[in-house]
Amino acid sequence: MFVSIGSNAQMNIVGIWSTKEIIGLNNVLEYSLKEQKTQDFGRYLTFRDDGTFLSDEYGECLSGCSVFTSGNYKIIDDYHIHINVRKVHYSGITCGMMKVDESKIIKDLGIFYIYKEEGSIRLISSNGILQDDKDKMLYTQLLDSFDKQWKSYNYVWRNTDSNLPDEIVKDCEDKRIPVDLSQYKIVFSKIEDYGNVFLFRRNEDFHYVVYNAFNKKVSLAYRK
Repeated sequence: MFVSIGSNAQMNIVGIWSTKEIIGLNNVLEYSLKEQKTQDFGRYLTFRDDGTFLSDEYGECLSGCSVFTSGNYKIIDDYHIHINVRKVHYSGITCGMMKVDESKIIKDLGIFYIYKEEGSIRLISSNGILQDDKDKMLYTQLLDSFDKQWKSYNYVWRNTDSNLPDEIVKDCEDKRIPVDLSQYKIVFSKIEDYGNVFLFRRNEDFHYVVYNAFNKKVSLAYRK
């Protein structure tokens, strides 16, 4: 199984980007940004070439309360950016009703992995280790791919009373299952409508296990 991961050439992040989140307002581990030429209604993040940024929003009227944050950023390398929120500003007739602890907004947000896509980028919270970032992206893409195809797999459902992932997976062992998962380790997981999906890895070999918490059943997913 192979899923390609886009490569980042050296990129210029300076400019206007549309986004769903105000930088630093909530504890967000990933920001999705789309390149923009102009600003209309919505939320935007502007990276200036002097190392500062502005995260703001434009509404159709002043009812409610708009929040703006600003600060500085530093490009560490072609793949990482460090973001620090320095100021927060409110605008709107209901802002006086808001109770906000500004110390939770004005802070060092740390390092983000810059993942470039067509016309957009994703800023993903990072420990600064590039291989870890690439692995995380690979795991995310593998689980996204599985989510689209999970009905095309075979399952041998086994009952389980376990609660911890490692113990749940042990209960899915069955002679009809063609994989010995004891040689693999869980590297990623995701909750979907049909159950919790665990991604197992041994070197470059990957497998999925689905756990239905409601019915307390678990199975390896394998190709038909």
